[in-house]
Amino acid sequence: MKKIQKYLNESNKKWNKKDTITILIILLIYGILSFYHLGNVKSPNTFHDFQEKQEVIVELNQEENINNLISFSGFTPANYQVYLSKDGLYYDYIGEVKGKYCFTWEELEMKKNAKYLKIKFLEDSSLGEIGLFNKNQNQIVIKKVIGSRKIKKLYDEQDTVPFEISNLNSMYFDEIYFARTAYEYTKGLDTYEWTHPPLGKLIQAIPIYLTGYFSPFTYRLMSNLSGIIMILMMYLFGRELFHKRKYAILSSLILAFDTFHFAQTRIGTVDSHLVLFLMISVYFMILFTKKNERKYLLLSAVFFTAMILTKWSGLYGGLALAIIYFYDLIKKKKLSWKWIGYGTLFFIIMPIVCCFTLYLLFPNNKVVHTNSISKVLLQQQKMYEYHSNLDKEHAFSSKWYSWPFCYKPVWFYTHLSKDGKKGTISTVGNIVIWWVGIISFFYLLYDIFKKKNKNSLLLVIIILSLWLPYALIPRIMFLYHYFSVIPFLILGTVKMLEDVWTNKKIKWLFYCYLISMMIFFIVYYPIVSGKPLDIEWIDRLKLFPSWYF
Repeated sequence: MKKIQKYLNESNKKWNKKDTITILIILLIYGILSFYHLGNVKSPNTFHDFQEKQEVIVELNQEENINNLISFSGFTPANYQVYLSKDGLYYDYIGEVKGKYCFTWEELEMKKNAKYLKIKFLEDSSLGEIGLFNKNQNQIVIKKVIGSRKIKKLYDEQDTVPFEISNLNSMYFDEIYFARTAYEYTKGLDTYEWTHPPLGKLIQAIPIYLTGYFSPFTYRLMSNLSGIIMILMMYLFGRELFHKRKYAILSSLILAFDTFHFAQTRIGTVDSHLVLFLMISVYFMILFTKKNERKYLLLSAVFFTAMILTKWSGLYGGLALAIIYFYDLIKKKKLSWKWIGYGTLFFIIMPIVCCFTLYLLFPNNKVVHTNSISKVLLQQQKMYEYHSNLDKEHAFSSKWYSWPFCYKPVWFYTHLSKDGKKGTISTVGNIVIWWVGIISFFYLLYDIFKKKNKNSLLLVIIILSLWLPYALIPRIMFLYHYFSVIPFLILGTVKMLEDVWTNKKIKWLFYCYLISMMIFFIVYYPIVSGKPLDIEWIDRLKLFPSWYF
């Protein structure tokens, strides 16, 4: 026991082997959990485009009792009618499939005997694969598909056809924009999602490009990796701010147990990259304030540049960085034209140059082909117009002041399985972490005025810089805009728990907090992972009317 206490309380002035082993164990455990059921590795990758009113005939080897048809839409959701025939001459109308999203499976129940199946497209559509199942849930072999000629693309990847549609094999929520665009980058096509800068989607495209395979696993991989690296960054923050391994471990574990972090980093969008770049940039800025070495300032600027090339909201991180930078220079009486020059070069000129360079290297945007400087500027104008005029209502939008309470999570996905269970994914935050985080914020304010604590001031500056600007934005917003605040609110909690630990009278609160946050994560794991549960059980977990899942 004494050895464990010594190990936890060991000062972290220098990184050592124990730190390496500790964080690797944490990352390994979290990594296994986050990669479990992240998404299927296989998915249809060949597609055929059909025109409105075009028809195809699917022929089977023999007459079969067809229980259901399942089809995978490509770039354009497939909308078609289905007819069945036993002899290939007379067809009976069965039903209609209305594809909602791209790269998503749709299903039509039939329960009819037939040897031939006619598909009549109601509008221009794209299909990647079709599959048929009999009443015994066995896949039916397709002999051929004929339009004006054989169309092998519709049955050349039968091993990718799932019996059950779920988030494991289909896109959900904003993946239909970001993951699709990542795929288009690998093919040199005009990119569908143009309202955000390219970097996040290019990062998302790396596994797709390297493997040559487009699947839920590959287009979610980089987001999940960013979520894992964020836990490493929390360990580094805890180590740097609190100087004991105990608090470095605590910092990383709290983020690992946040259900919002888990849900948000496992979807194929770019928010994970944005928050990771923010954390790294702030970390290097903190090192600069402590060591006054120009290399840390440059590294902070590099990741700030990556932030704003992922999403414009990265500029709020720039506000925090600027305040910390100039506050440090003024306090140390080092404010001069030299350091103003470095700040201008690193945080203004470098991001602008990188922005133009990135757009010129990857000009295939749907709205504006950015193959010249004037076109890049026009693209920025179009992006601004889009976001400034985005005032449509959305069921899961929420006000900025409601975010700390996790009042209205964003409902990513839901599906009713064949056995009557419900799979759902919602960005429910771990309210033990979030609500204690609110208390810790006020504790930080107390720590600033009472003890003049520099780290508390630093965290308050960051939290307010990342959160308060949203109060000035008129467009609709969502809980995931609060994502960047969470890591720093957690660090505020660790600061408060550090003082709780040293007070023997209330030390028990430390353990209550840890146990409570772990229990919440375990109970709500199905809600943030998509694991099917009984509907009644899911309904019991809705603590508030605004919690949709």
